[in-house]
Amino acid sequence: MVTNPDVPPNLCFPGKGEVAEAVAKITGKEVGSAEGAVAVVHCARCLRTGYEKYDYIGYGNCSAANLAFAGPTDCQYGCVGFGECERACPFHAITMVHHFPVVDPEICVGCGICANTCPKELFSLVPRNARVIVRCSSKAGAKETHEICSSGCLHCQSCIRACPANAISLENDLVRIDHQRCIEYGPSCDEACMKACFMIHVIQPYGKHPLVKAHDEEITEQEALAL
Repeated sequence: MVTNPDVPPNLCFPGKGEVAEAVAKITGKEVGSAEGAVAVVHCARCLRTGYEKYDYIGYGNCSAANLAFAGPTDCQYGCVGFGECERACPFHAITMVHHFPVVDPEICVGCGICANTCPKELFSLVPRNARVIVRCSSKAGAKETHEICSSGCLHCQSCIRACPANAISLENDLVRIDHQRCIEYGPSCDEACMKACFMIHVIQPYGKHPLVKAHDEEITEQEALAL
């Protein structure tokens, strides 16, 4: 940090601006304008209609359940739902709603502990000003996904074709978003990717399209498709 001039002082996302300013003062560097990072979940299990493979009776965390045939849910790539990420988060930024993790972006500091904890690797850190995410991590083919999940990504690539910024691609059977390209292009695209495929979820501004309702009512498939 001190000897390498190319290392910026604002890489500690949990410390936010206060720590960045302190490090900059110590090292004599400019703080810069990094937006920080926030955790997001790449799964739409909360929206789908599907089935459980079996009734799991065992140690109540995701890692343990995942050892038994990739967990009790019918999608081997989807959220197990036992809240291991919620318990691991030291900032209490994750709440389980209907057995699904919901990240509070106002509390999340982008520490990445949830990403390292989840046995399905469903969490990732995106720029705090990221506009959209893909809410599915399935690598299964379209036929298999369609049979087990009503809200899974079919790899149809309609979102890729719709994006005027060329910010979306298919890599290793997963749809990826180049957030830098997306952010630089800006909102003039009118959220074309989301209109092309409901698997693209708009996260900026936060709360515009809530993925999960905050109350205890079950979400219906019609409501899910409208999100």
